[in-house]
Amino acid sequence: MTNFPLNKNGNIRTADFSMLNALREVSMLPDKIAMFNSFKEFGLENYVKVQAAVLLLVKHGSVDVELDLKTYRLDAGSLFIVFPDQVLKAKKASADFDPICIACSKNMIEELIIRFDDNTRLILKLRENPLHKLEKLEFERLNTSFEFLKKKFETTVTNSCRLQVLKNHLIALLYECIGAINEPISSDVSKTRGQVLFSQFIDLVVEKHREQHSVKYYADELGITPKYLSAVAEEQTGKNAKRWIDEHIALDAKVLLRSSSRDIQKVSKILNFPDVSFFGKFFKRLVGVSPKAYRKTTD
Repeated sequence: MTNFPLNKNGNIRTADFSMLNALREVSMLPDKIAMFNSFKEFGLENYVKVQAAVLLLVKHGSVDVELDLKTYRLDAGSLFIVFPDQVLKAKKASADFDPICIACSKNMIEELIIRFDDNTRLILKLRENPLHKLEKLEFERLNTSFEFLKKKFETTVTNSCRLQVLKNHLIALLYECIGAINEPISSDVSKTRGQVLFSQFIDLVVEKHREQHSVKYYADELGITPKYLSAVAEEQTGKNAKRWIDEHIALDAKVLLRSSSRDIQKVSKILNFPDVSFFGKFFKRLVGVSPKAYRKTTD
């Protein structure tokens, strides 16, 4: 596990949506989406665990940041992506540093990511490569889209469908970002053995998670022990192999519950649970609510 310097209380401070209230200028849909142009008030000179997903586009100037103890320099024209539970620290910003930022709560990013195909590989790729230097034309296009979304915050204040409008524009912007940074994944030749094994493990989970829920199955397929597979996963991501399997099953369950009219018993069967009660307990443990309650949540 990565060891981060702790504050005087022995904990890394968390940065959640409540911190956005400290900003002087912010466009916000409480606990869902926010846009802002400065994070000086956040106190990021110390390590914080981010409890949101953040897209940061640098318009002018530069800043040095640490993300999970890796240092990145964000210059003008850079797109930087942070996922929930990553640890961030801003080290040094130029006097003319001018970003535009979008933050999504954990719940909102889960709602958004299920709309994307191959979401596990996408998240892994972006976590491995959070910084993207954009060509001038791509930067200008994305900047226009960021500013357009910010304008929508202002023009939809009295709209009864405000959440749906903002969410759909954000989904379109995310697709633009993915298209703008669609670089080929580096070959296994340049990766460590642990990175190769973990990538192979995720490929298997994506393919087999509906039928196979045990770490032993994936370890056997890879020709290693379950203990070694979990150690590799934890070394690469901070989460053990069982957690990766369970989270992908839960994500698939969310997609099925949201995007189909199948009853919960049918969803349970598709995901190879012994019965609907077992599925319900699993889902509530991972998601925090029952499948029935989750299905009732507003899109």
